[in-house]
Amino acid sequence: MINTEWYSIRTLTLPATAVALLMAFVIVWLILRMQFPKKWSGVYADAILTFILVWKFSVIVTDAKTIMAQPFALLYFNGGTVGVLLAAIAVSLQLLWKKQKLKFDSIGASAYSWAIILTQSIYQWLVVLLNVNPTNSEIITLAVLSVLTILILWKISAIDHALLVYTSGLIIVASFQPLGLWQPAVGISVILLIVGLQLQLFVKKFETKDGC
Repeated sequence: MINTEWYSIRTLTLPATAVALLMAFVIVWLILRMQFPKKWSGVYADAILTFILVWKFSVIVTDAKTIMAQPFALLYFNGGTVGVLLAAIAVSLQLLWKKQKLKFDSIGASAYSWAIILTQSIYQWLVVLLNVNPTNSEIITLAVLSVLTILILWKISAIDHALLVYTSGLIIVASFQPLGLWQPAVGISVILLIVGLQLQLFVKKFETKDGC
């Protein structure tokens, strides 16, 4: 979706997409806190913090000249699209690096799937509501992701490849949006899918070893 609106929070002005993402983070954290052991909402909170910090300070990489000339620009700028992708990669590496320490089990894998699916769906819903884009793309986004999210989360224990199914659906939805497949959400979805598949393999090995 294309960002068409900006919102002011005191002296801070944010694009609707950033507002949608922050709101999605809070909502999903609350859902995880209620649905899963406290440990997993804490892991999600850590991932959110890493994402925000990398996204915010990645401007040092994406626009080093400006930051060197005006250091205070760090307070107002971020890494943009490249920063979002770098943040997603940083979170992915963090989870993979800590998977042993976190002792990911089947519950943890389910929490991961819930977190990724809900974050992306709620973010997309809010982007549609907060911006003005072509009506047909908005209707397709709301309808397809709503049905897909409900069906997958309802049957998540019976679907080993929930993230694969969801990511495939999200890519189809993205193809009907103004920016098409060339938007950060698609790249992030693929990255998080790969991480999810790696965590599923880890869980299977962990449970097999524990069973032995």
